[in-house]
Amino acid sequence: MKIGIIGTGSIGTVLAEAMLTSAVIERENLFLFNRTIEKAAQLKKNFPGTTVCTSVKDVLKNAQLIFVCLRQTDLKPVLESIAPFLTSEHCVLSTASAVSIKQMESVLPCPCGKVIPSVTNTALAGGILYSFGQRCGQDWQRDIKNVLESISGVALEIDDRTVRAASDLTGCGPAFFSKMAVMYAEEAAAYGLSKNQAEELAFHMMIGLGELLKQKKWSLEMLTERTAAKGGVTARGLTVIDAEAGELFSSLCSMTQKKAAEDRKEASALFGINN
Repeated sequence: MKIGIIGTGSIGTVLAEAMLTSAVIERENLFLFNRTIEKAAQLKKNFPGTTVCTSVKDVLKNAQLIFVCLRQTDLKPVLESIAPFLTSEHCVLSTASAVSIKQMESVLPCPCGKVIPSVTNTALAGGILYSFGQRCGQDWQRDIKNVLESISGVALEIDDRTVRAASDLTGCGPAFFSKMAVMYAEEAAAYGLSKNQAEELAFHMMIGLGELLKQKKWSLEMLTERTAAKGGVTARGLTVIDAEAGELFSSLCSMTQKKAAEDRKEASALFGINN
C-alpha cells in the first residue's frame, strides 16, 4: 500500500516519522506534500527515499491511503480541490477532530475516516484514535488498523460524541502532564534543589513511571497502592490531590469541551452541514 500525507506540520510530521520509524511502510511508498515545501523537504532529508510532491494531485496519483493533516479552517477548500482526482480506490483520513466524517463525505466521493494522532506515536507508543465512515469497507478498515497499531501503543476506535474526551487523554495529555511535572519540579526547587536538578528528577520519574507500568503490567490504581505506604509521606500527599486536584481536572475538561463545541460550530458553518 502507498500512503500520502497532505500537510507536514506538527501532526503530519508525527504520522510520517512514526510510519517510517516503525517500517510499517517502505520509504519509497510514502508521498508528502506541504504548501511550504521546505517542511516536507526536511522529512525527506531525515528519511531519504521518501517522495516530496509538488502538488496534491501528484500525491493522489501515487498513493491510495491519504492522510489530510490540516487545520479545520483549511480543510474544506483542500478537500474540494482534491475531490475531482479521487476514485473509489482511494481512502481519505482527516486529523481534524471537529470535522465529522459526514461532513467529509459531503465533499469527497471515496471512503473517508478520521485519525487523531499523539506526539507519543513518534516513539511508537501512546494512543491513537480512529473512526470510519459507512463507505469504508472491511479491507480498508483492516489495512488502516494495521498501520495505526504499528505506530502506537493502542489504537482505539472512537465516535464523534466522545472524541474530545478521548483526545484530551491521548493527544493533549502529554502536554498537560508535562506542564504539571514542570510546575511540580519548580515547587520542589523551592526547598533547596536547583531548577535543573528538580527538572531532571521529574523527567526521569516520568520515564520510570512509564517503564514500570509497562514492565509490571500494573494498572494506574495498582501503582498508586504499591507506592503509597499507609501513613507515609506519599499517602499524606495523595490526600492533597484528592482534596484539590478534582477541581483542576474538572475545569480542564470543561474548557476543552467548550473549545470543541466552538470548533464543531465552525466546522458546521464551513461545510453547511451539522455534525
